[in-house]
Amino acid sequence: MKISILNSIKANSYKLLFLICTIPAGFGCNPDLVGEPPMGRTEETYFNNATEFRTKLVSVYASLYDHYHFAAPSTNFNGWITGTYLLPGDDLTENLAARTGVELFDGSLNPTNTQVGFSFQSCYKTVARANVILDKIRNKDISGMDDPEEIAMMEGEALFLRAYVYFKLFNVFGGVPIVRERIQLESETNTPRSTPNEVITQVIDDARAAIPFLPESWPENYAGRATKNSARGLLAKALVFRANYNNDESADLQEALTIFNGITASLVPDFIDNFSAFTENNQESLFEIQAGQASAISNLILHNDGAWRGVENLTVYRGYMMEAGGRGDFNDASATKFLITDKLRNGFGNDPRLSVFSNADDGFDGLIFQKYNKPDGVNELTPPHGGSANNERVLRYADLKLIAAEAAIKTGDATAAINHINEVRTRARNWAGESGYGDGINPANYPTSETSETTIMQWIMDERFVELAGEGQRWWDLKRWHASGDMDLTGWDGSEANFSTALVSPVQFDVNKHLLFPLPQAEIERNSAITENNPGY
Repeated sequence: MKISILNSIKANSYKLLFLICTIPAGFGCNPDLVGEPPMGRTEETYFNNATEFRTKLVSVYASLYDHYHFAAPSTNFNGWITGTYLLPGDDLTENLAARTGVELFDGSLNPTNTQVGFSFQSCYKTVARANVILDKIRNKDISGMDDPEEIAMMEGEALFLRAYVYFKLFNVFGGVPIVRERIQLESETNTPRSTPNEVITQVIDDARAAIPFLPESWPENYAGRATKNSARGLLAKALVFRANYNNDESADLQEALTIFNGITASLVPDFIDNFSAFTENNQESLFEIQAGQASAISNLILHNDGAWRGVENLTVYRGYMMEAGGRGDFNDASATKFLITDKLRNGFGNDPRLSVFSNADDGFDGLIFQKYNKPDGVNELTPPHGGSANNERVLRYADLKLIAAEAAIKTGDATAAINHINEVRTRARNWAGESGYGDGINPANYPTSETSETTIMQWIMDERFVELAGEGQRWWDLKRWHASGDMDLTGWDGSEANFSTALVSPVQFDVNKHLLFPLPQAEIERNSAITENNPGY
């Protein structure tokens, strides 16, 4: 599998030859010089101090931005790779049928689907870069370097980031190649697929291994770097996911509860603080993708960063969740809009956690779900059309509270499960009453006397539907609950009771095929160890 680190090695060799061959006239191009020592620093002379390790670690974090970019892949305006994660479920739909593969599960969801392929490619870019960091930390003597303690912590960061993208790969593609070591030879590039269970186990192993290396927190100037809580949160989720898919309600769920109890976070009193640019990396946050702006006017098409230029702009764009026409103070360049489904709005529309993110005058009858953009004033914006400079919340404590509720009810502790749900609802109710976004009555607590596992599990599923709406969690939740038997996706269509799409074309969902997306055809063609795609593709 010729993933990015191998291609990067080759590209750098070609660049060196190109530079030699483009010396001003009179010097010519002498092939004998290609083997001469390079004029600048090489890998062998790099990685000698914490700053140099940190510089390369930034490139691992930077690879995550590909999943959020306005014009990814390449210069595909309105590409919105996030649609791959946001649209397959039943919380969001879109208005222009611009990505029917992931919304309608139609024929465009195939091995040549550009956005699905870019998702796969971007994940392996992160894997490749993380493996370089791991290789260097494990194989160099860092004891004599400045700040060896920080360099050691970077092993945990690389493990966490690798675990995070394998979690994405598991949820989107199921079984994929697992690459644990740095690829340096072409003979190492053909890696066979592992089973889905092996992939989620790799997530668990990496997250578990990361915890001892990571700090509980970083100084403010390093805000956003992975911490023990980041790895604990991912580990607890992955354990519950593996239990769902294996129909195992014992060891994994018990460990998930143990790991959850070690998380040193809490719910913030103000629900909006989880989506405001002014309250990023707060006490509820376990991991965020840090957004920023490198200049007064953001570069709308920068993506796919390279080590040769660094990360020039880290702005995360959310034009698909911004008002049509805009107000001139943020980028609403996305032609398509992601809308709240009728299923979610009609079923839970009186919940302030949904209504606060809508605006009746948005040009779509209040259907644009503007999380991270509403209410007005929660997003730092640079005129005249600066992109959203608001962090993407990847893991937060409310999510893990509800994961813990699942583990609790599945291990027979109904009271603990209900208490976890009610804490999330109490925060929402109190915030809404104090801020004026609700009546201070809804959402009400559930009775702690309830003992039915089926009833309590439905409460959990509903609570995740509302609390995490529009955050890219819903499709992955639906799939695992189908696997565990908590719900049945068989025969789901586009009606309000199911996917609730706003598009007129029919949903073509096949439960025997579409629970997994296809591996990219390009990957199959260049990786001789992969002999077949996911079933049905």
